[in-house]
Amino acid sequence: MSDNKKKEIKSGVITGLQSTDINVFSGCISQLKKGGKTEDIQVLLDLLLDQKNKEINNLILKFLADVKDKSAVEIITAAISNAKYAAIKKNLLITCWESSLDFGEYLSIFVDCLIHSDFETAFEAFTVIENLTESISDKVKQKQQEKLKNAIAESNEDKKGILHEAIHILDQH
Repeated sequence: MSDNKKKEIKSGVITGLQSTDINVFSGCISQLKKGGKTEDIQVLLDLLLDQKNKEINNLILKFLADVKDKSAVEIITAAISNAKYAAIKKNLLITCWESSLDFGEYLSIFVDCLIHSDFETAFEAFTVIENLTESISDKVKQKQQEKLKNAIAESNEDKKGILHEAIHILDQH
C-alpha cells in the first residue's frame, strides 16, 4: 500500500473518530486495532474527555485495555498524572488493571493515586498495584511503602484499610 493511501486511510479514521454514530466510530476503532500507532492513544484520551456517548466511551476504554504495544504504558500513565485528565483518571486506572501490559515501572504513580484520590479512584489504583506482575526493586518498594505508611495517619478510615493492604501486597512482591 502506498504512503498516500495509508495517509488517506489514517485521515479517514481520525475524522471518523469525531463521529457520534456508533457504527462509524466502531469501524474506526477496528481500523486502529489493525494498523493504529501508539500516538493514536493520545487522540482517544482527548476524545474520552469530551465524549458524552457512553457506548463510544466504552469502545475507547476497551481499545485502550486491549493495546499490546508496551509504549502505551508511558502514554497512559502520563495521562493519569496529568490534571487535564482528572475527570477520566478512574477509568484510566481501570484500563491499567484490565490490560495485559505491565505498569510496574510506574508504581509511584499508582501509590500517589491511592494516597491522594477519592476512595473509588484510590480503590482502582489499589487494584493496579495488586495486579502488578513485574518485579519491583527493593529500593523502590521501600520508598513506596514509606509513602503509604506516612499517608495512613492523615487518611480516613475507609482508605486506611487499603493503604495497609497495599503495604502488605508490596511486601509480597
